[in-house]
Amino acid sequence: MRKSFFSKKILTQLLAVPLVAYTCPFYAKAADYDAICSYYSDYHPCDVKLSSNTIKANLPTDFLLVDKSNFLDLVVYEDLHKSSNLVIGTVTTLLLGPIGLLGFLATKTSGTIDYAIKFNGDDGRRRTALIRFKNLKVAGKFGEEISTILPRLIE
Repeated sequence: MRKSFFSKKILTQLLAVPLVAYTCPFYAKAADYDAICSYYSDYHPCDVKLSSNTIKANLPTDFLLVDKSNFLDLVVYEDLHKSSNLVIGTVTTLLLGPIGLLGFLATKTSGTIDYAIKFNGDDGRRRTALIRFKNLKVAGKFGEEISTILPRLIE
């Protein structure tokens, strides 16, 4: 009986560690996305990393590092030139889950999605970096991920 109790306790602890690491935002892994970015120039391939409270990207002419100290807004543009304010839309996304954010992507089968990240630069001026996705599945995954970190950026 004693051996059974200890083996169950050890098994429970071994299973709990990955679960906590997966569900707790402090242990969240950074997600990598291949995109096409623009910042005062043409669009060029870039690598975008989202962590629990930062957005990082190697823009064509600069390195993007956005956190709650310099984040201003996030706007999503699709190829039909419609835009939606994601900061306001985050509330409905959080209420409806990921489906709330992906609703506008579901009807399209091709096109591009641009995420315009507005932030204060090092000199205090407003800046905008554009992150473009041509693959709508990847754009949707990026949208889900970024909507989970937005509340920490706008605190």
